[in-house]
Amino acid sequence: MRLSEAYKLLELSEGATPEEAKKQYRKLSKAWHPDINKAPEAESKFKLINEAYQCVQNGKGNEREDRIPSNPFYRQQTIQLENVELNTTISFKEAVLGCKKDLKYSRKAKCPACEGSGETQINNGCAKCGGKGRSTISQGGMVFISVCSACQGRTSTEDCKTCQAEGSVQTDVSINVSIPAGILDGNVLRLQGMGNYAGSVMGIMDQYTDAFCHIAVISEPGLSIEGKNVVSSLNLSLLEVLTGCKKEVKTIDGVKEVIIPERSRHNEEVLIPKLGVAGVGDQKVILNVEYPNNIDKLIQSLTEV
Repeated sequence: MRLSEAYKLLELSEGATPEEAKKQYRKLSKAWHPDINKAPEAESKFKLINEAYQCVQNGKGNEREDRIPSNPFYRQQTIQLENVELNTTISFKEAVLGCKKDLKYSRKAKCPACEGSGETQINNGCAKCGGKGRSTISQGGMVFISVCSACQGRTSTEDCKTCQAEGSVQTDVSINVSIPAGILDGNVLRLQGMGNYAGSVMGIMDQYTDAFCHIAVISEPGLSIEGKNVVSSLNLSLLEVLTGCKKEVKTIDGVKEVIIPERSRHNEEVLIPKLGVAGVGDQKVILNVEYPNNIDKLIQSLTEV
């Protein structure tokens, strides 16, 4: 069958998309299926519709009247689906050190009944191949598949009842996600290939969209993440920074004591080692010196001494 004849038989323009061709094929094959349509010409018309669709799928016709069927293993199914959006909440300490979280969600997976094609093959009535359109022979530990010589590989299909011709089914999944140390509130992790089924390439390479995990970090008052470090501030009186002192500071590992050297200055930093991001960074304690309101009187009294 010539390609132009195939398009005409399927009532399609030659610029029709694969999706339009498939939709029209299903419509006509249902209308002319011998089990439904009892007209005398129904069976021959049904065979021609199948042959025409195979020609359109292949993108080329056949000058001979006997059809050469397409290879059933090289069908490409493409489904456009959305990515999956996920949300999880972690503590500030988990954000600093990193953690693992179990996430459960629902996504569309490849239909096991139709292998993602959206349709299942039905018996074409050929006694030689059992209605499958091809013959299988095992020799020397190898399997050979060939087109049935009796029916010339004619195939008959119907919409998959498991997935309602969608090619995918809704499935609940559970995954363990590694959240990196130093992540910030509002950051988004891309989980490649953990989204919805999006068809296959050459019938053997399954494709999935991505899942995006939105991270919410429970804030810890007085602590923040800056690069590789945890940052906090410490209020001190002028006398404390001049004479030096010991102070307690909140950290991700509880309250720790720090030594403030004498004659420290405003905005200077005191480091607490390895209490930062991933246990490698530090905690930077920024000194905030609170000067007295009567600073002029204080200066005068000191100069009089």
